[in-house]
Amino acid sequence: MSLSPLRLARVLRFLGVAGGLGVLFTGCAAKDKASFSLNVVFPSTAMAIASDEVKFIVYDDPAPGACERIYLKRISNQRDLPPVVLDAPPVTVCDLAFGRSAPIDLPIGKHSILAVALHAKQDLLVGCSDVALSEDGGEVFVDLALPGATPVPPLSSCLSVRDACDKRCP
Repeated sequence: MSLSPLRLARVLRFLGVAGGLGVLFTGCAAKDKASFSLNVVFPSTAMAIASDEVKFIVYDDPAPGACERIYLKRISNQRDLPPVVLDAPPVTVCDLAFGRSAPIDLPIGKHSILAVALHAKQDLLVGCSDVALSEDGGEVFVDLALPGATPVPPLSSCLSVRDACDKRCP
């Protein structure tokens, strides 16, 4: 198929405009983020103390029931998870408990945030929250639970996370 010079010029002009819009929209998409503090709710003080650190993974899955599917796939070691928006480095429980973890920039929109409390680099507690993130930023909380038959490590004699973090327990 051959194009006349006039038609070719129109096609090239259209492609130039479309390419420019693509750059413009790509640039806008990168700026459509807001700052969020990611937090967890432990089932007990003893389980918080038993956890070394917490890992947050943000998935791009706005479909209803996404967290339930992600949670079940994580605890059953399945690999076919939705696309990852953010796989943040783990944060210590002490940093989370005392507000020393830095806020994270996340894209605006509907996402699923998986939180995994680790003990000796192994999953101990898992939770997920489906959220609609707005440009206002703010805090996101994820409730953690002990999945299935996960073995519980020996529990500390500490009565508070503060005492555990300050190493004031026998």
